[in-house]
Amino acid sequence: MKPLKCLRPPGECSTVRAHMPEVVLFRGIRYAAPRATTLSRLISPPYDVISPAQRDALAERSPHNIIHVLLGKEQPGDGADEDKYLRAARSFGSWLEDGTLRQDPAPALYPLEQSFTGPDGRPRVRRGFIGACRLHDYHEGVVLPHEKTLTAPKADRLEVMKRVQANLSPIFGLYEDERAEGHRALEAAIAGAGDPVSEADSDDGTHHRLWRVDDPAAAAPLRRVLAAHKVFIADGHHRYESALAYRDLVDRERPGQPRNAGHRFIMVTLCSMVDPGLFVYPTHRLLLGLRELRPARLLEDLAKYFTVDRLQEDLRRPAGRAWAVSKLAEHSGKSTTFLMVAAEDGKGSILTLRDDADLAGVPLPTNVTLRDLDVTVLHTIVFQHLLGLSPRSQELGENVRYEMDAGEVVTRTLSGECQLGFLVNPTPLWQVQAVAEAGETMPQKSTFFYPKLASGLVMRKVHEDLHEELAG
Repeated sequence: MKPLKCLRPPGECSTVRAHMPEVVLFRGIRYAAPRATTLSRLISPPYDVISPAQRDALAERSPHNIIHVLLGKEQPGDGADEDKYLRAARSFGSWLEDGTLRQDPAPALYPLEQSFTGPDGRPRVRRGFIGACRLHDYHEGVVLPHEKTLTAPKADRLEVMKRVQANLSPIFGLYEDERAEGHRALEAAIAGAGDPVSEADSDDGTHHRLWRVDDPAAAAPLRRVLAAHKVFIADGHHRYESALAYRDLVDRERPGQPRNAGHRFIMVTLCSMVDPGLFVYPTHRLLLGLRELRPARLLEDLAKYFTVDRLQEDLRRPAGRAWAVSKLAEHSGKSTTFLMVAAEDGKGSILTLRDDADLAGVPLPTNVTLRDLDVTVLHTIVFQHLLGLSPRSQELGENVRYEMDAGEVVTRTLSGECQLGFLVNPTPLWQVQAVAEAGETMPQKSTFFYPKLASGLVMRKVHEDLHEELAG
């Protein structure tokens, strides 16, 4: 079999070329809304965290809310000549024509600040900047994932790109910054940028402030820092892989496109790993529909692998829940530990993996960093090995539900809605990086980066070449 021919321009497929991120300025598209209160009614969360009810509520807020483009709704009579993707493209085009959306006159980087209260109740501020990042296949080692993706969401996002031909929201990327050079460069860029060009509030209370840095000299320090570090995808794996598919599709259908063609880039918010507002929060697990579950038998089986510390505190009381969560947090970074809550007896148990546990026959991954993840142990030993939930059934969510709020996990379990609840500690950022660099992927919902990036705050045309910016 002959090797596949690379359809990209000379140099872009070469293994000799320096494999480091290339982040450039672009002409952003933004709402012309003059006030933060107005813009707040026009933005939305990322497409993949919006429920059908939330989607309808956002659509009712304004006929110009980005949800009409980001996440269309199927209508009776849809077919080859009319569907939600075509409606999205028409809306986006008409908003550009009537001035609802405006494209900035000069290319820029867009520093972003998000002020928020985390799931732990603490106020924080996270900063990053939005640029256009050259797309790289994962095997090139420039942009690295840490999560698996599903076919259906990628197909959906690809259709949006094919029709709308725009990045509607940035993916979220992280970069190493041990000497805090990127953090300091961003602070300097914001200080020199003057007043924000946009401000808005998300429904979760996050306050977004956006600046423009259109002076290439002012943007250069940030670009230089990124040119020396890999990018780790924190959020946006499906959109990134859809953008790769779109790039390759365009190259097949229209070969000979220049190296600086806009479809070779994706809009990304880049955040230094030393940013004081960057935190990884846990995503907890709920189990339901387990027909063969016998809690007493499960505790016996768990004791073969874990020390089981039965808690006497009343988890129905807020003080009891807070105490139990604090007991779990004591193990964070020290041991593989979960807090299990059972609906049958309303009790909580602290489960800690035993050092002498016989793991022969347990289908743990071979990569050491991956197998040491708390969520890997939970999904493999407890869900798969002891409860019989296959990896495929877990991936499809047949018996597993995810919840960010620890209190909700306890409430939904004690109410009988779910049979078991598992509270987990957050995955350390170094483990996310180590798994990504090893070319491995974590179980679903291993990380929860909060707050989410808003859709519609700034957007980018996919087919606008970036030649002038690359020369900077």
